[in-house]
Amino acid sequence: MSDVEYCKMLEIPVNSCDIVIKNSKRRKKDVVNKVIKKVNLENDRKANTEKEVPEVKPVSTAQEKVRSNKIDVLSVQVVAIFALIVGIILTNIFWEDSGMNNLLKQVFSSKPTVNDAVYTSFNAVSPSKAQDVTINNGIMTVSKGSIYSPCDGVVESVSSDNGIYTLTIKHSETFSTVISGLSLCYASVGENIYSTIPIGYSEGEMSVCMFNNDAILTSFTLDGSDIVWIN
Repeated sequence: MSDVEYCKMLEIPVNSCDIVIKNSKRRKKDVVNKVIKKVNLENDRKANTEKEVPEVKPVSTAQEKVRSNKIDVLSVQVVAIFALIVGIILTNIFWEDSGMNNLLKQVFSSKPTVNDAVYTSFNAVSPSKAQDVTINNGIMTVSKGSIYSPCDGVVESVSSDNGIYTLTIKHSETFSTVISGLSLCYASVGENIYSTIPIGYSEGEMSVCMFNNDAILTSFTLDGSDIVWIN
């Protein structure tokens, strides 16, 4: 006979209920695991944040002074440039013949510059480097070989007569040279020539004459390979 039947026989009231026993240790274990995971996640987040944020170095006083000095120098330069521009503008307005205006006109002028140099300002040289040169009333004669211009210049004209060439070389507005008797001519009109480079050649006699405007120059002599002007 069970205890319940025995109690009913004695007419003792009996109540029954279901008792559920939970495992407290397992619950405590789950809570601990959750806390550990949360702490680990928080630590990982802090570590990643520290890696991403760069270290900010404090700016030293010396660096601040250098930056300040650079700014001051730049400001002075800007002010100086502005003052120069204002000065140029005012000069152009109130002083038309000033040196600044003349300089700007020369720099930006589209007109070609004029060479007014006189013949005595040139360092002239002998028209031949290998042959003897004779002078008679201002006419320099070379027996044969290569011929050179006495000075640097520009070829103004080239003419030919029976295969013999004549060149006119312009050194300045008033100073020029005429070379005749060339069998071969190396230069053309408008070409820049130099006293160190031959401009022609001939197996026969060649003549070289220098002119001041239209007058042939006779007041010079040869000293070795140099032409010396006689005042």
